[in-house]
Amino acid sequence: MGDSAQRLRDLRTLNRGAEVYLAQMMRVSATAWREGMRAFGAVTPQQVVIWENLMDARTLLLTGNAETVYAVTHLNLQSDGPTVVEAPPNMLGFLMDGLQRYLADIGPLGKDQGKGGKYLILPPGFRGDVPDGYFVVQSPTYSVNLSLRGFQVNAQTDQAVGLMKQIKVYPLATAAAPPAMAFINGSERDIDTVFSDNFRYFELLAMLVNEEPAELFDPSERAMMQSIGIEKGRPFQPDARMKELLSEAARMGGAIARENAYASDTGRYYPGRQWQGIPDGLTYTFVQGGIPQVDTRNWVYYMALGNSPAIMAKNIGRGSQYLWTYRDAKGSYLDGGKTYRLHIPAGIPAKGFWSFVVYDSLSRSQLQNGQPFPGVSSYTKPLVNGDGSIDIDFGAKPPKEKRNWIKTVPGKGWFPFFRAYGPTEAYFDKTWQLEDIVPVR
Repeated sequence: MGDSAQRLRDLRTLNRGAEVYLAQMMRVSATAWREGMRAFGAVTPQQVVIWENLMDARTLLLTGNAETVYAVTHLNLQSDGPTVVEAPPNMLGFLMDGLQRYLADIGPLGKDQGKGGKYLILPPGFRGDVPDGYFVVQSPTYSVNLSLRGFQVNAQTDQAVGLMKQIKVYPLATAAAPPAMAFINGSERDIDTVFSDNFRYFELLAMLVNEEPAELFDPSERAMMQSIGIEKGRPFQPDARMKELLSEAARMGGAIARENAYASDTGRYYPGRQWQGIPDGLTYTFVQGGIPQVDTRNWVYYMALGNSPAIMAKNIGRGSQYLWTYRDAKGSYLDGGKTYRLHIPAGIPAKGFWSFVVYDSLSRSQLQNGQPFPGVSSYTKPLVNGDGSIDIDFGAKPPKEKRNWIKTVPGKGWFPFFRAYGPTEAYFDKTWQLEDIVPVR
């Protein structure tokens, strides 16, 4: 028999570790986001990070855009109990629980209807009295993320930043004398919020499991995690052999997640074209017939962070919609060493603004290419053709006209996101269609 039994046990651990990686990816991503903000210096809910000069490529955050002003912080309902968020008007945002699940919209599609207001977030199992005058949100987790986006006015961020600095976050118990707020500028600073494909992934998962109620994970999930040493109430202290196996499991899980995201034909938005979007009939819960669609969920959450009905539902003239692709018109993966062109037809269906931002296929964050903002948008004053259409160039070397050029990096894969804020009917009925990216010799 030799060492067959040990090798089979190791194989079982490796496989279970990879399956846990894939099953818990959405949840760990939310924890990585929070821990990345804490490492940057936003430790308490009163410390709000605002990208006052927009989010640039130095921030590693899954497919963050370079056009809206972001403000984020994390609530700790375990220590603070019921917590008030005073949201300013004219924001677009959401509250999200510690498993990266939607809790509430803030803004035009939220209870405040874009006017701002006081949201009261209650911790798991809360049974106390709830005062009047609040938009009440019950959270199943102790960790809650607050994420808001503000909009440029005349290509300037100052109005949005001014509104964001009206945000107040405080325990309900301190409403008479709330703690002071502190606002930290995240622009042009190194921030890393992206979950890894190494052993750190399982450390973050163990942190999450120990912080939150056990019933958030179903018994099968808990059994799988227990088999690799992650269990609520017990320290996660794997020996050297287990740590090596879990490190390999994370690498395997990450590779499978990339295949699932980049090689999938899921959600082709236009027949015969490469652009992908949220499949018809799929809601923000990623549950169909009571069954979690884990592969489809991972297809989105490997490269994106945060979700709400405002993103996935059809809201004409409000909210936002997204398309992305990993391939050119010929079906080949986009290559940082090659040159491409995208022809955008006239009449872009966006009541608010539109943008294209390029992302690094490995970090899924803005491509670090030497340009602070690797994108072209309504705000960059792109060169427009006589018929109203726009051509965007992608490549390592600049074309003669640089105005619509996004630099790519040889040896790095990349992918673009198209965003339509305030999408019009033409987006949804597809009378306007985005053309594929074409290789240029």
